[in-house]
Amino acid sequence: MSNGIPRRVLECCCVDCYQHLEWASVKGGPRAPIIPTLSYWDNDIVVEKGEDLLQVVLLRKKGRSLRLVSKCCYSTLMVDHPFYNGVMFMLFEEGCMIQWDEMLKSPYETRPAESRIFVKDFESARGNPPKFHGDPKKIHQTCCTPYVKNWNSLTSPTLENPKGETCQSIFARVPKIILGLEEGENIFQLGNY
Repeated sequence: MSNGIPRRVLECCCVDCYQHLEWASVKGGPRAPIIPTLSYWDNDIVVEKGEDLLQVVLLRKKGRSLRLVSKCCYSTLMVDHPFYNGVMFMLFEEGCMIQWDEMLKSPYETRPAESRIFVKDFESARGNPPKFHGDPKKIHQTCCTPYVKNWNSLTSPTLENPKGETCQSIFARVPKIILGLEEGENIFQLGNY
């Protein structure tokens, strides 16, 4: 990533984020967190090596989020969604350890989230939700609160001085798989993944 500072950081309780991380965990990837931390980065990437180990994963045929996964360790490297307008991509902080812009901080420490979204999707089977350390007014049942709804328009609509390529150009070159999962289906209870 050319810019080592994320645009936004959120916690997301939605079924799709959790389902994907659950799938990756079952395949040998990092353990699925109870509530994933999502960081949003400039869509400017340089692949130095290992492109042959990458694949795009869709949860279901009509899924809108494309997730780039490394086949060797099942880390989720980045996520694209039409809402990001090609200007940014999302990273699961617990799904792929990225060094902070402050080199003294551990990549195992997640960045502080400014809000928690899709609380309505949280199921008690995940465990007890960790305490949210941000503003309690920024805990939401869905994603469509006024400050979240327009946050991508608050950042630049284009990238200035890109140094690499976009996630979309990488996604177009690597194999794609569709898992065929039902929304909210619990991966840990399925034997064929």
